[in-house]
Amino acid sequence: MSNISYLLLVFILMALATYVTRLAPFVIFSQHRERPLLKFVAKYTPPMVMTILVMYMLKGVQYNSAEGLYYILALLVTVSFHLLVRNALLSIFAGTLVYMIAIQI
Repeated sequence: MSNISYLLLVFILMALATYVTRLAPFVIFSQHRERPLLKFVAKYTPPMVMTILVMYMLKGVQYNSAEGLYYILALLVTVSFHLLVRNALLSIFAGTLVYMIAIQI
């Protein structure tokens, strides 16, 4: 098998795998029935993922340095902004912006 045909085969298989994985939820859940497990997953997965990401971020922080203060400040801004606005994307952006400004000062 030549190099070009191998790459073409890999490209086609990757495109097919992507298409199938994108199509599968629509085929599986096409009956539009309310499923309690799906409702539970949709409701609680985003907070669980955010909690895991925050714990991962905070595990390596040296709290007795200035950088630790920047992390805590950004975390407080993110949490307070989310409690006020209730928009995860804006909250993450605000916390990131505060952190980026803090490390540049």
